Amino acid sequence: MNHIYTGLDIGNNEIKIVVVESYRDDYHVLASTAVKSKGIKKNTIYDEKKLKECLHQAITQTESTLGMKIREVILCVPTGNAMMTMETGLVNIRGEQVTGKDVEAVLRDASNGAYDNDRELVTCLPISFTVDEQPSTQNPLGETGEQLFTKVVVATSDKQDVYPFIDLVRSLGINIVDIVYNSQADYYTAMTRELDRKMGCIINVGADITTVTIFNKGIMIKNSYIPVGSTSVDKDIAFIYKVDLKTACHLKETYALTVGRYADDNETMEVAGTEQSKVVIRQTEISSVIESRIAEILKLAKNEINRLTKREISYIIVVGGISELAGFNYLVEDILGPNARCLNMQVLGARHNKFTSAFGSCKYFDRKCQQRQWNVSMFSQDELTTFLSPKKKNAVNDAMINRFFGHFFDN
Repeated sequence: MNHIYTGLDIGNNEIKIVVVESYRDDYHVLASTAVKSKGIKKNTIYDEKKLKECLHQAITQTESTLGMKIREVILCVPTGNAMMTMETGLVNIRGEQVTGKDVEAVLRDASNGAYDNDRELVTCLPISFTVDEQPSTQNPLGETGEQLFTKVVVATSDKQDVYPFIDLVRSLGINIVDIVYNSQADYYTAMTRELDRKMGCIINVGADITTVTIFNKGIMIKNSYIPVGSTSVDKDIAFIYKVDLKTACHLKETYALTVGRYADDNETMEVAGTEQSKVVIRQTEISSVIESRIAEILKLAKNEINRLTKREISYIIVVGGISELAGFNYLVEDILGPNARCLNMQVLGARHNKFTSAFGSCKYFDRKCQQRQWNVSMFSQDELTTFLSPKKKNAVNDAMINRFFGHFFDN
C-alpha cells in the first residue's frame, strides 16, 4: 500500500516542506518547497505573526504543487538542549505472537517516568528487544513468547523549546502526527545498513546554529551545538566588501568557492555596494574569506566531537544548505579527516542538502509505523486515488501533473 507523508522543517533561514510517498521501503518525493523564514533566530521565535505568514506561504506553495490539501505533518524540532537517557521496558505479550500493539506497549512502559513534567518526549528509539530468554533482536514482530523486554534511548526537550513550534503549526489548522529531532531526521536521510552498525557523527551547519550529534548504531546518544552558522559567512562578505546581506549571500552561492586555492585569480565580478559605489570582487579573495569562516566552524565542530566522546568515530557526515557550496567537501576532508564527507542529496525532487531534515523525518516516521504496525497516510483515500490513478486524465489532473513535473525540473 502507498503511504504519503509530509515532513516540515522550520529553520532559521528557510522553512522546508517535503511530501514523500513510501512504497516497499522506497521513498519518492512528490513535492518540496523552501520559503525564507522571518521572525525566528537561533531557534527562537521572536515574531510569531511573520513566521506564521512564511509557514502559510510554504504550505500554500506545496498544496499548489500537489493539488492536495495538507492537513497533517511530521514536525522537525531543534535538537538544541536534548537530553538522552537509557531506559528499559517490560510487558506481557497479549497473544501468541508479538504484534505492533505489544511493541507500542513496551516502548510506552520504558518511557513512563523517564522525564520530568517540564520536559516533552520527542523520540523513544529501541536499542534491542528480547522475547523471554531468546537472543535480542531489532524486530520482534511475529516472535512467540510470554514477555517482551526492550532497551531504549529516550530523548526529551524542555517544553518551552518545543511547544512554540507545535503551537505555530496548529494555529494554521494543521495536525502534528509526530515530532522528531532535526539531527535524527538527518541521520535517516543518510542511513545505510553499514552506518547502522557503526558509531559516528552528523554535523548540521544551519543558518545561525551548527549542531553536532553523536550516533551509535543509528540512535542519537549525545549532542551539542555551536551558536554560529552560514549567516556568519554572509556577514563576513557584507562587512569586507560593503555590500548588503542579500548580495553577499548571492555571491557566496553563485560566484565564490569554499577553498581559495581552487579559485581563479583572474575571475572578477562587479556588484553594487552599500555606499552607492561599484565594488570589484576577485574570486580568490572572496573564496578565502569564506574558507576562513567555514574552517572555523568545522574546527569548532571537531572540538565538540572530541568533547562529546572519546570513542572511535567511524564516520562524520556534514549536512546543511551551505554544504552545497563548490569545494566544501575538500575543506571537510582537510579539517575533519578522511572519514568525513558532505552528504550528497540526490533524491529526485529534493536535490539539495537543505532538505535532509524534512525528507528524513518522513523515513523516520515510516519506519516507526512499520515497527508498530500502524497504517497511516496523511491524505484521504479519495485524494490518493485522484493523485495516483493513471486513468484519470481530466483537465484538473492534467494541470496538477504539469505543476508536479514542473516542480521536478526546478529541483
